[in-house]
Amino acid sequence: MAGARMPSGSSPARTPSPIKSPRRAGLRPPVRALRRERPSTAVLALLLLSSALLLACASPARAAGSRAVATGRGRAPAAAAPRRPAAPARPVEVRVALSRGAAEEVAGVRLRRLLEIELPDGASLAAEPVGPLGDRVATVWIDRPTAARLEIQVRLDGRPVVRRQIAVAGLTSDVAARLLAIATSEMILAEMRRARAPRRPPAPRRPTPDEIELASRDLDALTVSAGPYAAVVSGGPRALGGAGVALGLRRLRFTEHLFARLLAAPPGGEALRWIEGGISGDYRIWLAASWRLSIGATASVASVRLPAAVAVDGIEGERDTWSARAGLGLGLETRLGGPLWLGLTLDPGVVLRPAPYEDAHGAARAVEGAWLGVGVSLTSERRASPPR
Repeated sequence: MAGARMPSGSSPARTPSPIKSPRRAGLRPPVRALRRERPSTAVLALLLLSSALLLACASPARAAGSRAVATGRGRAPAAAAPRRPAAPARPVEVRVALSRGAAEEVAGVRLRRLLEIELPDGASLAAEPVGPLGDRVATVWIDRPTAARLEIQVRLDGRPVVRRQIAVAGLTSDVAARLLAIATSEMILAEMRRARAPRRPPAPRRPTPDEIELASRDLDALTVSAGPYAAVVSGGPRALGGAGVALGLRRLRFTEHLFARLLAAPPGGEALRWIEGGISGDYRIWLAASWRLSIGATASVASVRLPAAVAVDGIEGERDTWSARAGLGLGLETRLGGPLWLGLTLDPGVVLRPAPYEDAHGAARAVEGAWLGVGVSLTSERRASPPR
């Protein structure tokens, strides 16, 4: 039976395969097997603890790094703001005009074409010789002052006019036009450079001697003067002559003087010696920078000696006495140069204390009455502080 064939169309019966294990068959293992393979709770806790320690150690390093980066970024220089490009300057508008004589020598159209070629950068030729007023305008005027010369006049932005002459005798019109165009272009370029160049401030003007004198009139000054002096007295010896010196202090145009004089009667008359010392004050009025007028008053005390007198002040044999006088002072001074002044003084006054005496003939006389003095002085003054 075992060797009998099966009928056609039928297949032999399959023998059942042996049962495979769940792991080999790819099936889910039983629950008990999974529970046996899970790690224990202590191992998991150990792993979690080590991970936490690693994170705790790494966090300070990360924080320090982030702070360093932030500090570096904060100290980084700020980027400079981009500068705006300066606006280009407006070109100079060149306006050209020719006089009737110049137009006969040079063709205006040809000159304008050549000048448009020769003009420097920053300058453009205007279509018309006239136009509205502006700041960037160069006016060119070409004239013919003589038959052999042409003159170019250029003015830029109200600056002074510059002139240049060109000899055109024997030149053709085209050559003369070329010379004019080249010369005009050079003149315009030179004026543009002068306009761009910074203007230097003018040097401060130094004061003149007259201005220094005007500023020094109210300054303190020390004066020393000396010169001859003469006086006429109505009573006693009529004339006296001698010399005197004075020391003065000027403050706010007022001058106070201390002076001393030695006077004597001329020989051939009654002998008299007059030695005085006094004080005077005056106010000075400037008529001009080198001329000044003084008006003041004076007072003095004098020692009087009469060698030929028999008696003085009613005392027999006395020769000496004293006297005093007062008066006005009028003076006119002119500057000689530097601190030196030459002055003329008129000193009218009166003798306050008469000096009576008896002459050799027994006649009673006295030094008294009106006093009129005239003096010439040379004064040197030194200012306390020079004017600035």
